[in-house]
Amino acid sequence: MPVVLDSTYLGVVFRNPFVLASAPPTATADMVRRAFEAGWGGAVIKTLIREPVHNLPNRFAAIRHGNRITGFENLELLSEQAPDEWYQAIRCIKADFPDCPIIGSIMGAANSPDEWLSLALGCQDAGADLLELNFSCPHGYPERGRGAAIGQNPDYAAQITRWVTDCKEITIPVIPKLTAAVANIQNIAEELALAGAHGFCAINTIPSFFGFDLRTLRPKPDIGGKTSYGGYSGPGIKPIALRAVSELCQSPGLPVMASGGITSGFDAVEFMLLGAPVVQMATEVMLHGFGIIDRMQQELREFMGWHGFTAPVDFIGLCRHSATSFKKLPAGTMVSPRLLAERCTHCGACFTACRDGGYQAISWNKGLPGIDPTVCKSCSLCSHVCPTGALQMQSCCS
Repeated sequence: MPVVLDSTYLGVVFRNPFVLASAPPTATADMVRRAFEAGWGGAVIKTLIREPVHNLPNRFAAIRHGNRITGFENLELLSEQAPDEWYQAIRCIKADFPDCPIIGSIMGAANSPDEWLSLALGCQDAGADLLELNFSCPHGYPERGRGAAIGQNPDYAAQITRWVTDCKEITIPVIPKLTAAVANIQNIAEELALAGAHGFCAINTIPSFFGFDLRTLRPKPDIGGKTSYGGYSGPGIKPIALRAVSELCQSPGLPVMASGGITSGFDAVEFMLLGAPVVQMATEVMLHGFGIIDRMQQELREFMGWHGFTAPVDFIGLCRHSATSFKKLPAGTMVSPRLLAERCTHCGACFTACRDGGYQAISWNKGLPGIDPTVCKSCSLCSHVCPTGALQMQSCCS
């Protein structure tokens, strides 16, 4: 059977599960158009606010490991364009790309139903397919009682969700975008589910401080010798996002759009296995451009080919219940490290790690690591530091 990539979220069909998040790549209508021309499945417009913003210069910072950016920080605010400009843009884009869903993203004041409702109705009337409530921006707005300050307060977040979902004129699905910077994201989501939320997006960037240039003692990013706490993104936050999506898919169980740390089609698959039908991306697009969509789709097809899947629906949620509470883990599982001598380069990484971070179970035997099974507790540290895969954890029953 032919492989198809289309995926459905809250009744809206996406031609593939890859959606641009509300971020710099969706700052203008022209950018969204070019993304759709490149093949993206959908887009969340840059968050609308009643008063357009003025962004600061030099508002980004990065963490590098070699030539690769593994962490990214931004101090960018919301849309620089007025809501009316965006409403007209949505109409025009939908006319030219009727099969590419557009998601409106909005933010208002915590005490102003009029702001939230006017922005919501404006997006819907312009043709938006879904509506995202920005309860999660980690910088700039929390100090004004918006963004993550709302997402961290279940009472405020539920009240705003109720304003929007109780409005009979609003008929498109409403999706709060949640922050991971809370003690328990499930508790917040359960309150919003009771308030009428149809689904969720998780997560936004993580509150962070990127430190200093030690040669100049200037902060990063350097804005006139000062900085502020920004939003951390990139591959480093993927495990945090995976946990949030996993928890939300288990309870309250409403459909989730995944976001956070996705750099490849294989990354996206992990979120889909947990139950997210679509995934949002921003940082990887900022670093490498809209053209990465071709690689993303090819990687998704490759994964599907490994297992004989013909559509995302075949595996969405397949591993939803793999994560459980610690007390439910099978403590009696027996595994042990196995040495593949032909792969060993005699680097000594396993010996050092086991000696100084494990159980001192590894010794040297003619240049090869020797594992004492009477001392080894099968913690698996040696298999992770081995650069060639010469040490692998194996079930004692296999």
